[in-house]
Amino acid sequence: MADKSDERLRGYIVIALTASSGKKYEDCQMIPYGDSYVGTHSQVFGPESQKDCEKWMAANCVKSGKATS
Repeated sequence: MADKSDERLRGYIVIALTASSGKKYEDCQMIPYGDSYVGTHSQVFGPESQKDCEKWMAANCVKSGKATS
């Protein structure tokens, strides 16, 4: 298990549907920083720790989930 400093070096990002409208982002997903993602989504937060990304998603996303790889 990596310590917190290793997690911060790699970190995670939150991506959301590029065409999101309104005050909250749609179809948010958290993925490891540096991973590729589809062109229909854009990075909206990060890189940060997994915990910080989860907290941000809870406050800023309409529908959120974790990407599975």
